[in-house]
Amino acid sequence: MPSSLKREGCLGDRLRVLHVDTASTWRGGEAQVLLLSQGLQSRGHQVGIVAQPGSLLAERARGAGLVVYPLRMRGEGDLWALLKLSRLISGFKPHILHLHTSHAHTLGLLAAMLSPGPKLVVSRRVDFHLRRTPFKGFKYGSGVKRYLAVSRRIRDVLIEDGVEPQRVEVVYSGLDLAHLQIGDGDRWRRKLSIGPDGFLVGNVASLAPHKAQTYLLQAAQEVLSKFPKVRFVLVGEGELAGELRREIRDLNLEGKVILTGFQRDMASLYAALDLFVLSSYLEGLCTSLLEAMFYGVPLVATRTGGIPEIVEDGVNGWLVPPRDAEALARAIKRLLIDRELAQRFSTQGKIMVRKFGIQETVRKTEEVYQKVLKG
Repeated sequence: MPSSLKREGCLGDRLRVLHVDTASTWRGGEAQVLLLSQGLQSRGHQVGIVAQPGSLLAERARGAGLVVYPLRMRGEGDLWALLKLSRLISGFKPHILHLHTSHAHTLGLLAAMLSPGPKLVVSRRVDFHLRRTPFKGFKYGSGVKRYLAVSRRIRDVLIEDGVEPQRVEVVYSGLDLAHLQIGDGDRWRRKLSIGPDGFLVGNVASLAPHKAQTYLLQAAQEVLSKFPKVRFVLVGEGELAGELRREIRDLNLEGKVILTGFQRDMASLYAALDLFVLSSYLEGLCTSLLEAMFYGVPLVATRTGGIPEIVEDGVNGWLVPPRDAEALARAIKRLLIDRELAQRFSTQGKIMVRKFGIQETVRKTEEVYQKVLKG
């Protein structure tokens, strides 16, 4: 158990909290579920996690000493998963049922109807507008007592789409700053054959449409035409992997832009980077940006979602319009040339990230739980 998360001024009585996450992959949301669960348990609460069997969340949560309930969940219409989850709720008897994905939201809402008792809390990490379906009124209705938005922008979107303001609170994602490891960046640079005068640009994100790495590839082509020693790494997995590989080939970027897939040793990867670039056109908050700040990597990011809440343009990074490859390329090239500015962004980023410790995330989440239980 991280010593930085030990119980300190815990509010109220010991709570039973059951988290549900339907993702099979490991992304920022799953990292938050794990850190939040550890923090709540360290503050004296009884915590359980419902996760996909064999998932990294299940594996890492179990390794951290948390109670894990493996449950195969094949979508929000999975009747068998719904029945099993309702039985888990009946057995665990949680005060709070905390739902962390869209499918978990639906399954948890229905399961709680079969096994009433817990108060429902939903984390919302994306700034997509709510889909207009016949089910929308039920799913986002009064059954959920609180939505935890990871940025002010997400809160605004939920309210614009009809969720009452009093049911939406902003709780920023956090990092366990005291326990992030310092990695061996030289290992990555040797692996990618990057010499002392080379420059490594990284993107850490799921390979999904809203992450918009296609614009980063177009920007990379422009950057490489002027700075041929630059190399780009795209770290992550997702449905667009094949499409991005084809685009790399079509743009003659093979060997210059590398798709690494999922990586466990992120500390070494961040330590190897000279610049972090986020190309998303939709984004909740992005803990990868926070991690890059922690490791002192200068930033270029798009002005979308909750990003402007952590990246102050011209102070701790550059913000450019989304879906604008030329603007991305210009910002990258400027930081290639102006190393003093890059160093200033690095220093200011390290200052900014101190505001996003996991202890604050846990404390604010616990406060929301107490509000919900008090009615």
